[in-house]
Amino acid sequence: MALTPGQKLAHYEVLGTLGAGGMGEVFRARDTRLGRDVAIKVLPDAVASHPERLARFEREARTVAALNHPNIVVLHSIEEDRGIRFLTMELVEGQTLDALIAPGGLSLSRVLEIAIPLSEALAAAHEHNVVHRDLKPNNVMLTRDGRVKVLDFGLAKLTAVESNPSQSASPTVPALSAVGQVVGTVPYMAPEQVRGEAVDARTDLFAFGIIVYELATGVRPFTGPTLADVGSAILRDTPATITSLRSDLPGGLDRVVTRCLEKDARSRFQSAPDVSQELRLLQLGGQRESAVTEPGVIRSLAVLPLDNLSRDPAQEYFADGMTEALISDL
Repeated sequence: MALTPGQKLAHYEVLGTLGAGGMGEVFRARDTRLGRDVAIKVLPDAVASHPERLARFEREARTVAALNHPNIVVLHSIEEDRGIRFLTMELVEGQTLDALIAPGGLSLSRVLEIAIPLSEALAAAHEHNVVHRDLKPNNVMLTRDGRVKVLDFGLAKLTAVESNPSQSASPTVPALSAVGQVVGTVPYMAPEQVRGEAVDARTDLFAFGIIVYELATGVRPFTGPTLADVGSAILRDTPATITSLRSDLPGGLDRVVTRCLEKDARSRFQSAPDVSQELRLLQLGGQRESAVTEPGVIRSLAVLPLDNLSRDPAQEYFADGMTEALISDL
């Protein structure tokens, strides 16, 4: 449902449109009771008009609303006014990651500044058994003060699973399968999503790997002229390594991303905290390397063999021992 500036829903005054997506339009609104601006999403008719679906939606939304993490956008409430069901959410102002992806990729420090809090947001959500299912660059924002914020956590499931598949638009795939509906955006889907199988936290880690790959290289790991070709590439192709595209990036980043992109979920990292730990170690190593390459800092020392100047052959072992001791102590 389209809302217009000045229109009111309960005690919210619509100020304008923020954007649109597979879940419908998003509006900026003023909470006149609390004096703050929020984001509003109107629920699809397929959910709002169906009592059982709406009840399920509200149960699962309570789980999403319980997430309390600085890198996850807060779901405030589900409300209703004159038959219109809508979500109110934290309003985040900034830019989405797709606006930051640059040809050739970002610096290692910048990639890690984004990837680490993103992995920690996933860890917090997965701890509450909430899987995003549609993680992609335009679902991740950088606020004006540089904080990473993940949008729509869990709402891909809350909305799309219950929606009429004939009403969805590509690149979000709407088809039903024997297991359940395929939910997600094709270039960022895990193989199990493409096949319409059950998903879990490791599915988000596959999408996370694609995002980090794209931030680091400026290109996606799986491409093709059509969405069907992209899906086929996800199922079958092994992407070029990050280091083959960016020789200035460390192999450690390549190893983390490659493991996230394993076709078999059992071969991926099994949890987001594991990914976060690896990235933090990589960041720490980069900081140490940067510190020892600053001007005026000694980067290496060489200890030359000491000479026995006593002319007494019996003292030769002292010279050798002192050389080894100096090397060990340094």
